Amino acid sequence: MTADDGQRGTRRNRKISFFHELTTVGFSHGRFHRHFRTWFSLKKSSAYFACAALIVVLASVVNAQQQALTPPGDPAAVERGQRLHVQECGFCHGANARGGSSGPDLTRSALVQNDENGRQLGEFLQVGRPDRGMPRFDMPAAQVADLAAFLHAAIYLNANRRLYKILDILVGDAKAGEAYFTGAGRCATCHSPAGDLKGVGAKYEPVALQGRLLLPRARVVPPGATPVPLYAQPTAIRATVTTAGGESASGGLVRMTDFDITIYDTATGATRSWLRNGDVPKIVLTDPLQAHVDQLPKWTDADMHNMTAFLASLK
Repeated sequence: MTADDGQRGTRRNRKISFFHELTTVGFSHGRFHRHFRTWFSLKKSSAYFACAALIVVLASVVNAQQQALTPPGDPAAVERGQRLHVQECGFCHGANARGGSSGPDLTRSALVQNDENGRQLGEFLQVGRPDRGMPRFDMPAAQVADLAAFLHAAIYLNANRRLYKILDILVGDAKAGEAYFTGAGRCATCHSPAGDLKGVGAKYEPVALQGRLLLPRARVVPPGATPVPLYAQPTAIRATVTTAGGESASGGLVRMTDFDITIYDTATGATRSWLRNGDVPKIVLTDPLQAHVDQLPKWTDADMHNMTAFLASLK
């Protein structure tokens, strides 16, 4: 039995004793007030500890939210902290503090999220966790502050992903990309720089080009435009359904389960559904982007960069 169990048992026994005397022994006016004060103090203590626990939890949430909402104050400190983290902590926690070979994600650590300018972090680093394989670190206060600045900045960027800027997309060789386009990539079997890809480099930014190269099914919706469902787009997976009576219908695949199938008829703008029972009705699926799907596991970083550079050159 733990100490907590003993304390709970003591409080419970005192409550039982109080009600026992009320119901079996009888009580005087003074005894009633004495026991009432005892009972009230127990209730008040429980409420106090509950409120204290709630305050601690709320403070932790507020601190974490504050870090997520507060942009980094000193970029130089963040940069120094990042270098220090990679040197001292990166082996276990990863170069970006998101977890590594044996250490957890520090951006999700309650201690880091509740840290105030390195104070709690510094106290923790001075003792470490030898029982879990983490040694102690003797860092000057300035280094601890830099490390905390980097970790707080990482939390802020994780919570505000829309602020992330993709840089250095055009790092490939356009000539090598053209060779891949007409050769190993077999892109020329469906596409042509002078045909459907004419001027594509002027139409899309490099980031969007690379995204469409790898995952062309999703379409970017211009501001103010009405989104078009995937099943109604030209690149939608198409399904041809043939019933037992020989009736056939084709359209964009809306959904298919073991029990039913629904397609979208672009001519009428309506959906049609059938119940499935084994192989009835007969269903044939056709994916116009199957070549891109097959290509996904074959891409190398160099091929992606070279192809992006080539497509961006098609002005």
